[in-house]
Order: sequence, then C-alpha cells, then structure tokens
Amino acid sequence: MNEILKALPKTRVVYIGDEKVEIKKLPLGKYAELMLALKNIPSDVIKDLESIDAENEDMAIQAVFGLFGKAWGQVLDILSIGSGIDRERLENDPEIGLDVGVELFLAIYEVNNLESVVKNVKNLIKNRKTK
Repeated sequence: MNEILKALPKTRVVYIGDEKVEIKKLPLGKYAELMLALKNIPSDVIKDLESIDAENEDMAIQAVFGLFGKAWGQVLDILSIGSGIDRERLENDPEIGLDVGVELFLAIYEVNNLESVVKNVKNLIKNRKTK
C-alpha cells in the first residue's frame, strides 16, 4: 500500500490558457468540504458514474454530460474546493470550458486519491454492518 501512495503525484498541473494551476493534495478540513460536495451529487448521477464502462466512450461521455447537467452546482463546488479557484471564475471564465473542467476534476480525483478513500469507506461501512 505504501508503494501505491508513494507513486501517487503530490501535485498535478492544469493549464487554463497560459495560466498554470497547481492542484495539490487537500488538507483534512478542505477534504471534508470536498466530501460533502460529493455527497450532495444526486444519486442517479452517482449510479451513472459508477456504471461507466471505460471501454464504452459514448457511455462515459453521457455520464460526464449527466454529471455536469444534473449536478452543476456540486461540480462547481468540487472544482472550487479542489483547485482553489473561485467558484464565480469557474462558472464565468471562458478559458475554463468543459475540457478544462474535466481536466481539473480528474486532477483533483487523482492527487487526493479519491478512489482509494471511497473504497476504504465502503469497506468500513460493510465491516460495521457485519458485526
């Protein structure tokens, strides 16, 4: 497990036009804010995202459009918390289109190891239910 954590990037750079934005691992307080924003994503959108077949590009695109369409406010919150970019700028800056928004989301997801966190929480809940 330590090898995996060592392999994860501590930061990732995303470019907004010529501006370099460094996505960093969040401190615990900000991480809690991010988890709350993720929790507020509608359950049907979460189900769509969980059922994505990485090999099916059309399905993945539909899921991303669903996420951005049905959970726009939560997406902006997630991007703002995870990147440090002001929410108003994320919403109104023409340099931050869907392509940059997705890149920011993926960088936040990767740098903060969200996949592992979600898996660990699911295991914790599962183990508590069996006791």
